Amino acid sequence: MFNLHEQLISLQEGEPKIHTSFTFDGVDSTVAKRTLNELTDKLVVNGENINHDATFDKLMCFTRDVAAMDPKLVARGLDMLVTGFENQIKQVATTLSTPGYDPTRHAEALDRYAFLFQWAIERGESTASQSRTAQQTKSRKRRGNAGGPSDGSGASTVAEVVPGWKGKLLDLYVHVQQLMQLPLGRVWNSVPERDTFIGVFMRLAHKAMENPAYAKDGDFQTALFSTLCAWLQDYNGLYSLVTMITQNLQHYEHLCEAMAQLVHLAYDSYGGTQLADEVLRDIAAKSFSSVHDKSGPKNTARFLVRLSQLAPKALLRQMGLLIRHLDSEAHIMRSAMSDVIGHLMLYLAAQEEQTEITKNQIGEYFDIIEQRFQDAHYLVRAKVLQVCQFVCSGPAKFPKRRPKLVGLIVGRLEDKATNVRKHAIRALSVMLETHPFSLDGAELRVERLEASLEKITDELAQMTAQTAKQSAKVSKADAIESADEDEKDEDEDERDDEEKDDDATATGEDAQENGPDFDNAGLSPETAAKAMHLQFQQRYYRDALYFVYQLQEAQPILLQLLGSTNKGEVMEAMDYFVSAVRFRVDGAQEGIRRMSHLVWTSSTSATDGSSEETRGVRSKLLDSYMQLYLTPSDRLSVSENTSRITRNLISLTFGATLAELTSLEELIRTLMSEDKIGALVIDKLRSVYAYTKKQLPQAQRRGAIIILGMLAQASRAIVTDDIDMYLRIGLGAYGHEDLVLAKYTCMILQCLGSSRIKRPGQAPGQEEEIKRLPMTNPIFDGLQRILEEPRRDPEWFPAAEQALNAIYALGEKPDALAARIVRNQAKLVQGLLSKKHDDDSMDVDTNETMPVASLVDPWDLTRLLFVVGHIAIKEIVLLESVEAELKRRKSDEQPQRKKRASQGAKKKGRKSADAMQVDSDSDDGDDELNQIAGTTEDEIGDIVSAIRERELLFGSKSVLALFAPLLVHVCHNLSKFGDKLLAVHATAALAKFMCISSSFCETNLPLLLALLQRAKSPAIRSNVAIALGDITVCFNNLIGENVHYLYGPLHDTDPRVKKTTLMVLTHLILNGMVKVKGQLGEMAKCLEDRDPRVADMARLFFSELSTKDNAVYNNLPDIISSLSMGTNAVNEESFARIMKFLFDFIKEKDRQTDNVVEKLCQRFRNTTDERQCRDIAFCMALLPFKSERSVRRLMDGMPCYQDKLADNVVYKQFVDIAHKARTQGAQKQETKTLLDEYETKLKEARAKATGEDDEQLLGVDNGDAQIQSQVSQDSDDEEMA
Repeated sequence: MFNLHEQLISLQEGEPKIHTSFTFDGVDSTVAKRTLNELTDKLVVNGENINHDATFDKLMCFTRDVAAMDPKLVARGLDMLVTGFENQIKQVATTLSTPGYDPTRHAEALDRYAFLFQWAIERGESTASQSRTAQQTKSRKRRGNAGGPSDGSGASTVAEVVPGWKGKLLDLYVHVQQLMQLPLGRVWNSVPERDTFIGVFMRLAHKAMENPAYAKDGDFQTALFSTLCAWLQDYNGLYSLVTMITQNLQHYEHLCEAMAQLVHLAYDSYGGTQLADEVLRDIAAKSFSSVHDKSGPKNTARFLVRLSQLAPKALLRQMGLLIRHLDSEAHIMRSAMSDVIGHLMLYLAAQEEQTEITKNQIGEYFDIIEQRFQDAHYLVRAKVLQVCQFVCSGPAKFPKRRPKLVGLIVGRLEDKATNVRKHAIRALSVMLETHPFSLDGAELRVERLEASLEKITDELAQMTAQTAKQSAKVSKADAIESADEDEKDEDEDERDDEEKDDDATATGEDAQENGPDFDNAGLSPETAAKAMHLQFQQRYYRDALYFVYQLQEAQPILLQLLGSTNKGEVMEAMDYFVSAVRFRVDGAQEGIRRMSHLVWTSSTSATDGSSEETRGVRSKLLDSYMQLYLTPSDRLSVSENTSRITRNLISLTFGATLAELTSLEELIRTLMSEDKIGALVIDKLRSVYAYTKKQLPQAQRRGAIIILGMLAQASRAIVTDDIDMYLRIGLGAYGHEDLVLAKYTCMILQCLGSSRIKRPGQAPGQEEEIKRLPMTNPIFDGLQRILEEPRRDPEWFPAAEQALNAIYALGEKPDALAARIVRNQAKLVQGLLSKKHDDDSMDVDTNETMPVASLVDPWDLTRLLFVVGHIAIKEIVLLESVEAELKRRKSDEQPQRKKRASQGAKKKGRKSADAMQVDSDSDDGDDELNQIAGTTEDEIGDIVSAIRERELLFGSKSVLALFAPLLVHVCHNLSKFGDKLLAVHATAALAKFMCISSSFCETNLPLLLALLQRAKSPAIRSNVAIALGDITVCFNNLIGENVHYLYGPLHDTDPRVKKTTLMVLTHLILNGMVKVKGQLGEMAKCLEDRDPRVADMARLFFSELSTKDNAVYNNLPDIISSLSMGTNAVNEESFARIMKFLFDFIKEKDRQTDNVVEKLCQRFRNTTDERQCRDIAFCMALLPFKSERSVRRLMDGMPCYQDKLADNVVYKQFVDIAHKARTQGAQKQETKTLLDEYETKLKEARAKATGEDDEQLLGVDNGDAQIQSQVSQDSDDEEMA
């Protein structure tokens, strides 16, 4: 008689006894196949043939040798067992359904099948489990060895080796599920025997779930879970199943969500309420620690979150116990509970019957979510923000709870953790996208909302007045009827009236908050309903306005986050502003304008792995602008869409600053180069620009030419296709009326200039070279008319600047036209030119004198000096372009010369005169070029430099030389002229002249520096600061001795001068044009400037400087001296903030830290000033002291500062240092001993310096310890965030 229980025990202790010597291990495959065929024939005919001892012994041999057999034979044998088991189940079902048959006769056969399955599957799956363990170990080793390649020697799993193994297991559990539906209590004589049989398959199910390949198979999982649920429902498997689930959650990460699906299936389809309760009670009773147990909290958290999605009702029953995990030490559990609460809120809000209990539950859960906004761990705060996102994205809007949620979300925009800030921005975007204020087209314009609210309030006020009038009439009628009553009754009536008045006053006050309340008594139903409707509308508009005000409060923070270094934050902020513009939120357009600056961001991939962020900020920006301005609407026709897109593009230019237009130009150019802007839009822009039938607003025409100019940067055909239009409009009558229009027309014409334009898709060296235009071209006549426009308009100066730029970019001989323009301008100034010159070159006779006796008009002189100054700069640019062109021709000629020389060498004997004549003719042009420009690039450069140095300002026939004395004279006598505009442009022109010649610059440099120090106009001082930067680039040796003048404007009272100077210095220092010699302290003071733009620029400067050869570290002593000493020293609070910022750049480098410790200790020896001692001690406390070497240098330097320890502040700083070193660097026993010794010496030195006894010193130390604790806590919080 076969006893399953005994056989299972023998299987655990070792191999069971088999009464045959046959083995499948090593046997010939023919014999093995024949044996399996014989066994298959027996089991297929009758499943009970397994009861034959000989058959069963051979089947046991098969299960024993599974791991050693051919996989194909294993698959055949497993199929044999499953088929025999299926036949046996059919026989059992037939017997149980037929009266008079004894079903217990099938028990032994079922037990034998169960035993064989237990042995075979456990043996095969154990091999697979060992294989998986080995593979995981090798994978970890490979990751530890920098990703070395795998050798591929690991064993494969059973599912991969044996064909159809997983399919047969699936068939097996389908049959087991069928068997479990039968009344198995009639098959076995006792319950223990039945449970032993069922337990075999339950254990195998547990074993199968350990394999991730099975757990991911939906069909397999369904069959397995259905079997387990049937066991739970019919055969008392509750506590065994609870144990299985809790163990899986503890040890197997891939089963977390699978176990949630199992509990959900049991709860939903098998009445397994008790299973869910027991599992959740077991979880509620556990305590999790994120330090000692990492997998337990993580797996449990995933289980709870998944179960809350599948079966929220089951979780609601046990939330009273589970809620304790909101205070769990493991932040993962706190995050999971926040997630669970969010799904429960969605479930409760979706219930059809909203009882008072349900509403209270939702309110309590909202209170918990709001409290979690203050959680100590940033991941929990981020999870809470995610919960707010999906809760508010659901069908229920929760209008009463939204205002507080939005306020909390706005507060998290300034969180220290970038992850929290990113989710806060996304949550705010979700709040905006799902806002409940859908009236008026869901637009959130404050002006419209306020107008609607005011209108409704007026209607309510009128209705209130009418109601009060009707009540007064009723009261008067009552008073007439009761006129015969006694005085006592009248007094009582008066008191009643006073009480009513008081009630009315209170009602009016409430109406200011929630709208007036109406007493329906005496009102018609229509009036009462209208009043109620108006009250609801009033509350709606008040809530909408409050929501918009909250968004506007958040927008300044979001504008700052657009400049974040974290790409996730930037992209979320961009998404918010796109949504805000679509909903017409006031102020959102400023965010779109600020976004355009992100076009200069490199489109590198993000590092956090997010598929959204890997596209890059630049790509996201282009998509955002496409979505807002360039995407056609399906509801409009083609022409309507074209007009709409054109209006959108033109509107981008309204009110835009120069920086915004520059960024917008790059953005539009990029979109045009990617063919995102169609030809119809370009034609529409041209038609707007050239529209002449009716009066067109200037802003629209200007916007059209600005956009066309941006598009022309990518497609030159936009200009070349219709040049006459630009001449007729921009350089014609419309341009003369609107000089801004003329300016942008000149800018778009510059796209025709002589430059080498590279087209998309062209290989290097295949750029298109554009020829210059002859000076007879009509374009130059139009440009000259703009320059000679007599109207007194400040916009003439930028228009004239662009006109000169266009002349020098397009003309073959721009200097000839420039000479005519200068002569014409000079005619307007009395006494400057005594005679006319017939030639059109820039050469004039300089022998005539130029006394400035009187000025006809400062405006004319200002125009003249402006034109002359800008021509000076353009002459420099022209010379540089000529030099570059000559060098390019030289480089192109060298290969051709070598090629001709090699061809001549090969043609020996060919000495015909014709060939020699051809060669000599081909070299004539080259010889002429060599005679003019030399034979090497260095010679070309020397010749061009000589022309620039000696000819432009000192040549015998130079126009610039003629006006240089006038310019110097005007700058020397600015006060005599008494015109602010003249002073600004004369100074700028002088600076431009000084960039031409070093000798002229050296002569007039004192004048320029005097203007910097004495000029009252901030514009002049800013221009001089820029000029000094340009002179530094041109003639670095001249500024070397006067470099301190470059830093002087940093102390200017005008923030614009400060910002300009800081920009100039940033450019010069970061590009290596100026060597820093102790002046960085002046730059560091800008970190505390009142103007946030100056402070932000200073932070950017030092951040970039920190990447250049230890520049901050090398100049740190000079910075400390500049900030702490002298008359311009900053206060101690500012010093602390500046130093904390700067020391962040050297904290990570131990060697630098050690050297700084030594240098700072030496500074104590050289100072007796208490303020300096405190500052030095503060700087030392900022260092990390992570290494033993740093602590030793601190101890060795004690003789330098021991006499300064009498100052309490200094002493506390050194106590802080000792505490920091003990918490950060005291990992070795030697370091701990060294720190103990240092603290002892520190206390002794303190006592010696102050003369205090030990008790007093101890009191000071205890006070310091409290400070230490607080400092340590703050630092821990910062590190955690």
